[in-house]
Amino acid sequence: MPREEEGLKFYRCNTCGNLMFVMIDPNVRPTCCGTGMEILDHIHGTEGSEKHAPIIEFNQNDTTVQVGLQLHAMEPEHRIEWVALTDGERVEIQKLGLTTPPVVKFSKMNENGKVRAYAFCNIHGLWQSEK
Repeated sequence: MPREEEGLKFYRCNTCGNLMFVMIDPNVRPTCCGTGMEILDHIHGTEGSEKHAPIIEFNQNDTTVQVGLQLHAMEPEHRIEWVALTDGERVEIQKLGLTTPPVVKFSKMNENGKVRAYAFCNIHGLWQSEK
């Protein structure tokens, strides 16, 4: 399977809110509800990162992603909707509930290459970090 650097892109339907990611062909633009989906641009280390940037931690049996040095709020009007993690060969995504703290355990990722985490805030968009 291609490495994540070859084109992992996230898309969101502005009509129904469906999420899709494209891993193999970065030039594909998916459609949903009869229209093209919006690409979610990655935000790196800009203002607000202390509450939005995903923090990756490798543990003995899993990999944990925490959203923000100060945990991001989880309220109906402002929340982290989902967190994704990839080591370039596989991708795992977890949707968060309104009462779920933005700390997510994933299976053990390959630490020998780049591991990237993504967190989607319903107001401030997609945040990315790597380790």
